[in-house]
Amino acid sequence: MNKLDDQGQVATDDASARVTEIAELYVSVRNTIRHMIAEIGLPTDVASKPLLTKLSELQSAHLKVLAAEEAFHAQQQANQSDADIDYDALRADIGSQLDRLRAATDAG
Repeated sequence: MNKLDDQGQVATDDASARVTEIAELYVSVRNTIRHMIAEIGLPTDVASKPLLTKLSELQSAHLKVLAAEEAFHAQQQANQSDADIDYDALRADIGSQLDRLRAATDAG
């Protein structure tokens, strides 16, 4: 491997670690919000307006976290196809095409 390939692998590993960290953060935030909603409990007739407002805010925040998480994972899946490129195979293919062109030029 050359230096560029080594940096590419380190960058890929760092990005993978960051994706894992973000995914764990989303899980933590979702669990915290669910816990807070559970502590408030179901709305009752005697529930105060501030309590109902806070419950509504928590539910809204939970939906926003879920939407952000889905968008994040969709973006990661869209970028995943770039990571599946076999650069060694591409180099070999380009090299063989160049060799054929050189051979044809030399023969002609």
